[in-house]
Amino acid sequence: MNEVIKRKKQKLQMKKFLCIVFLLCGGILTAQTYKVGDLYVAPDGSKGIVYYVFPGGTGGWIVALNDASTGCGWGVAEDVQALPNQTSTYVQNMLADTAGYANTLAMRNHPYNNTYYAAAKVNFSNGWVLPSPGQLSILFGQLPFITTAIINAGGTALATNDYYWSSAEYSATNAWRIYFGTGSFNNGTKSVNARVRAVRSFAMTPATNNTEFSYSWSTGADTKVITESPTQTTTYTVTVSTPGGYTDTVEQTIVVGEASSSEFTIVNEMSYMWNGITYDQSGDYTQTFVNAMGCDSVVTLHLTISTTIDAVISASADVICEGDAVTLQVVTAGTPSTYEVYPIAVGDILCTDGAIVKPADYASSGKTALGIVFYVDNTGEHGWAVHLHYQHISIMWTTPSSALTDILNLTNYSTSRTAINDFNGYNNTLIIRNVGNEANYPAAFAVDFENGWYIPAAGQLRQLFNEIVEVRASLQIVGGDVLLLDSGHWSSTESAKNYAWEVRDRGTVYRTSKQSNIMLRSIRSF
Repeated sequence: MNEVIKRKKQKLQMKKFLCIVFLLCGGILTAQTYKVGDLYVAPDGSKGIVYYVFPGGTGGWIVALNDASTGCGWGVAEDVQALPNQTSTYVQNMLADTAGYANTLAMRNHPYNNTYYAAAKVNFSNGWVLPSPGQLSILFGQLPFITTAIINAGGTALATNDYYWSSAEYSATNAWRIYFGTGSFNNGTKSVNARVRAVRSFAMTPATNNTEFSYSWSTGADTKVITESPTQTTTYTVTVSTPGGYTDTVEQTIVVGEASSSEFTIVNEMSYMWNGITYDQSGDYTQTFVNAMGCDSVVTLHLTISTTIDAVISASADVICEGDAVTLQVVTAGTPSTYEVYPIAVGDILCTDGAIVKPADYASSGKTALGIVFYVDNTGEHGWAVHLHYQHISIMWTTPSSALTDILNLTNYSTSRTAINDFNGYNNTLIIRNVGNEANYPAAFAVDFENGWYIPAAGQLRQLFNEIVEVRASLQIVGGDVLLLDSGHWSSTESAKNYAWEVRDRGTVYRTSKQSNIMLRSIRSF
């Protein structure tokens, strides 16, 4: 036996096994996220349903599963000094009030607060509060999307035939409440009874490190460590895979017998497959889909590819004698490739090329705005966007020159409570256009229907007003027309042959003559 083999045998100290150990660096970051309608368990064990997620995705608000009170007064007829009096008759001036916690704290600290009043009904010590006007109004707007989730979680639906107290004061004798049949604000006497449904804020769970790699050996083993005793020169191969589908394959030849050189090969398969297309370079990619309404839906992928895993096998010996052992250590440097599809959120900007960008990125994107996102469904990829501009500031649903007609195949919604459940604006507009022309149905022909724009249904229009804060901010960024809350806006929802529904005042629905002149703002699906 030559001297090379002898020296290597001494270094191995006559070990009788072959041990391959992986030292893996890096990992995949995972985070707990929530969307509207999800069940959330608070730190105190109480449960609620997510009804609002902050645009930045850092957290949001949840609503309790049950009323804290089915009827109680707001408080004594005395001004709570720590609360500002919201006396404006313009609803939008109150919508910025989302300080339910601070309001509730001020009410509870008032000398005449007691267990008979609204602020004392909530579990304040565990974070539950009496919602502010803004929080309560958003809650009302989300009822179609959360009611089933509340019931499925064992809770009770909010009462749509009653008032709910907010934590905002109107005066020494009155406080603000919302009627959950229509969403309208009312400053009721503090001593009268109204319901209480608590809300609370929540934060998204921080990301945690996940290093769940999988292993596939040429021997059939799937563990990090294997033990082998080769009797002849053998090449061992192992493929390391990440949960995201990235792999690195390395092999090591162990020579049994005469001394010879050993070598290894690294095969890097650093790529990401998205809907049947493989991407192997960093960049922004888009794919176009068709939604149920026949409209284009463009999803953007922001992809970062790490060029290599850089796996190597370090062998304590590359030549052994039969029956001897060798230790090989495989070190994977670097981190696996990462990718992120930024979630589409309310306030994002829909562009003319179909891409959707964040408001903060718009100025540097070089793109041209088309609309503002005001609703995203549970897939996180589809929803509705509002046009940047009004199509008309004063237009009729039906003109006096045409006979008032109950349109066949267009559902009649006789009450505001049923009208707010109509989300079929595209189909409504299509039906109206199919039975007439611009002369007798001017509103339906004032929208750019051929390019996907339509008159929103009452439920869609109310959802738009519900997200007014984020939508207005983005409209200002792109130079769009500000949405006006104190003016009526046509919906495509019909009430009867003489009437259709309009929406104003942050979602209040009114039955209006079709021959009235009011505003028109179109939306589109994406």
